[in-house]
Amino acid sequence: MPSACFVTLSRSDYASLRPVALAALADPAIDLRLVAGGSHALARYGNTLQQIEADGLPLHAVTTFLRETDDTPAELAAAFARATAEFTRILTEQRPDYVFIIGDRWEMLAVVSVASMLQIPVVHHSGGDITQGSADNQTRYALTTLSHLHLTALPEHRDRLLRMGEEAWRVIATGEPALTALADYAQASPDIHGRLGLKPGEPFVLATFHPTSFDTAAPVRQVEVFLQALDGITNAVVLTAPNPDAASELFLTKFRDYAAAHPHVRLYEALGAQNYYAAMARARYMIGNSSSGMWESASFRLPVVNIGPRQQGRVHGDNVVNCGLEPAAIAAAIAEATDPAFRAGLDGRNPYVQPDTVTRILDCLKHPWDRQRLLAKHFVDPLGLR
Repeated sequence: MPSACFVTLSRSDYASLRPVALAALADPAIDLRLVAGGSHALARYGNTLQQIEADGLPLHAVTTFLRETDDTPAELAAAFARATAEFTRILTEQRPDYVFIIGDRWEMLAVVSVASMLQIPVVHHSGGDITQGSADNQTRYALTTLSHLHLTALPEHRDRLLRMGEEAWRVIATGEPALTALADYAQASPDIHGRLGLKPGEPFVLATFHPTSFDTAAPVRQVEVFLQALDGITNAVVLTAPNPDAASELFLTKFRDYAAAHPHVRLYEALGAQNYYAAMARARYMIGNSSSGMWESASFRLPVVNIGPRQQGRVHGDNVVNCGLEPAAIAAAIAEATDPAFRAGLDGRNPYVQPDTVTRILDCLKHPWDRQRLLAKHFVDPLGLR
């Protein structure tokens, strides 16, 4: 029975990891080892370790390399060093057959670097994607280079990895696992208005906005323009906390001050996957720059105003209206997204949905791979040179 160490270090990767981990836990052919930590362990992100335990997933190790006040590039670099030390200890103790990770977060670089040094094969989901406006784009391709099996959300992502020199047998298009339980999540929270402190049936807007690495605007300008956009929204606004990137504490402080001054704005450090997806199912529209606006939103026929370059280059459904980080552009995008004809014309097709996604992922973990063949990666030279 192969042992697989699943790692989750933020709410963003947990949304995708959760359905796979629950299926692995129920599969007698897989020995699941779950490691959690990072922003899950921080109060400013809602202490979401409790959510993982409430989901029925056992925690085999908890890592606390992130501190409540970490916010600057230097502080996050120091956190990365602590993460490397902690995962050296954890993976040395666990000695799994595989490490399984999802996404493109900087924290995962520590995980795969250590696994590589310890010669533990890494199975990575989410390679081959593009988000030109974020440092996550560079992280994603570094993760790919250090990983040994690649599970992609889209067939074109697979093609991209093959052109990067990955061997074809290592790359499998599976679909996006976060989408496998959207309907169940939405139905599990029928009273989402009550959970959000809203009146029954009250129209609301879901807002999620993160610092953008490669925007010409400084972080303080990014958040100021975003909050100016919220000024023009008369509906209730459900605002979620940003990811733990550089300047996230600045964003969160600004969000708290804004929510305190605007009674119709409700700020949540962490809604949890069930409530977040239930909110997506019932929101009037979504605004911000979250990957959830690219991945999950199309399944709900939810109009999305995607601001700035963070998600630039990422495939999305016909429900997304892209605009620049500029007040007039955002106002025009909101007008387009809230036009009744726009929502009525959405086809509901989500390009990231594929059948049997979780089964495909588990089959990959259960396959009797030759360990040495996995570890000895062969670069397929696109120039045809040997």
